[in-house]
Amino acid sequence: MSLDIYEKDPPVTYQSKEKHRDRYFGIAISLVGFLSLIFAAWPFFIWNFNVLPTLAAKIDKAPIPQGAVLSQKTIGASDIQVAKDADGFTYFTTSYKPKGNRPKEFYISIPKLKIDRALTKVDTLSFSGNLSHFPGSALPGEVGNVFITGHSALPQFTDTSNYRTIFSHLPDLEVGDIVDVDFENQSFQYIVQYKKIVDPHDLSVLGQITGSAKNLTLMTCVPPGTSLKRMVVITSLL
Repeated sequence: MSLDIYEKDPPVTYQSKEKHRDRYFGIAISLVGFLSLIFAAWPFFIWNFNVLPTLAAKIDKAPIPQGAVLSQKTIGASDIQVAKDADGFTYFTTSYKPKGNRPKEFYISIPKLKIDRALTKVDTLSFSGNLSHFPGSALPGEVGNVFITGHSALPQFTDTSNYRTIFSHLPDLEVGDIVDVDFENQSFQYIVQYKKIVDPHDLSVLGQITGSAKNLTLMTCVPPGTSLKRMVVITSLL
C-alpha cells in the first residue's frame, strides 16, 4: 500500500483593499496638510527675511523724531483705546465725536497697488466694507494727519476690490509712490515719504506729524495674515 503525503502550504495573507485605500487616503491628507502649512507660512518667512530688513533700513534713514510728533488733542487722545475683535485682531477705538458738519466719505486710489477709488468713510471705526478714516483726524487737504485703516490678509488672497484684503500689499509701497484722493469734487495727491513698523498699542501714529504739515497715513496689520504689528505708510501732500 502506498502512502500519499500531503504538505500544507503556508497560509497566505492578503491585505484588504480597504486597508490599501485607508493608507492612501491618510497619505493624501497628510500631504494636503503639509502643503497647506507651507502655503500659509511661506509669506511670513518671506516677510521676515526679505521685507522687514528693507523696512528697517528705511526707518533708520528717514524717521520722524519722536519729539516732533504733537499730542493728539484734536482727536481726543484721552478717549483712544485699543480694542480686540472676535477674530483676535486689535484696532484703535474712541468715543470722540467730531463737532460740526463733516463729509461722509471720500475715495483714495493707489496706482502702484492697483487700488482704484476705494471708498473711505469719514469718522468711522468700521472697515469691513470700506476703508476707515479715524474719527476726528484731519480731512484731505487740511493741515494735520488724515489717518486711514484697512484690512490685510495673506498676499495670495489679495483682492483690491475686497475691503477685507485691500491693504495686503501695503508694504510694497516705496518712497515716491503716489496716493490720489478724491474729496468733495477736489483732487489731492500725496507722495509716500516713508513707512515703518509699530506696536499695535502705539498711539503716536495717529498724531499730527508737525505743526504745519499736511499728511496722510495708511495703516494695516503685519506680518501678512497676523495682527502682531502694524505697518504705517506716511505720505505728504504735493
